[in-house]
Amino acid sequence: MAELDIEKLKSCTAIKQIPILTLDERWYHLITDKLKTDEICYWEKQVNELLKKQGQVNNDIKEVKKIKNQLIQDVVDNMQDEDNDPKRAKVMEKNQRLIQEAKDKINSLEDEALDIPRDLVNANERLMIETVKVCYNKINSNKEDLEVLDKWINATRVKLKKNILIKQDKEEVNNRMYSAMHDILGPDVMKELDKVNEEEV
Repeated sequence: MAELDIEKLKSCTAIKQIPILTLDERWYHLITDKLKTDEICYWEKQVNELLKKQGQVNNDIKEVKKIKNQLIQDVVDNMQDEDNDPKRAKVMEKNQRLIQEAKDKINSLEDEALDIPRDLVNANERLMIETVKVCYNKINSNKEDLEVLDKWINATRVKLKKNILIKQDKEEVNNRMYSAMHDILGPDVMKELDKVNEEEV
């Protein structure tokens, strides 16, 4: 059985537009646990972890932005007060430091958020390649089995036709013989002979 050419498959442009496999219920019906290879399990895990990470990073960005906005609002509120309270100045300084940390964290998370889709596409592509490899290997293996079965069925069909003809011939011979005996010996004698014959058989 010829192996699927993985390099040709990787260069196929159609695979670049496939949806995320682990989000499609049909993929789980296609690749049952029995068909999952170690490679499929590995890439399935990678895809799911990247999806989880993407969701987490997006939530973290929202949360840090919310905190940053609260800190900015706090700074604005404190700026409106005119008195030179040293405690307030300390709070303002702390808030400004926290705002800068929040900006840095947001930048870092946004950078990470940009990397995830590329990594996700790559992992999904590898999962698709492993999936297709398993499916085509199974299809090709089944084709070989089907060829063998077709040959067996055709040979059996020929034998069956021959045996049907032999059976019909033997039935015809039996019917002719019995009919001739019946004509010669008569029904009463044949009845007795049939009983004897049945006991012997």
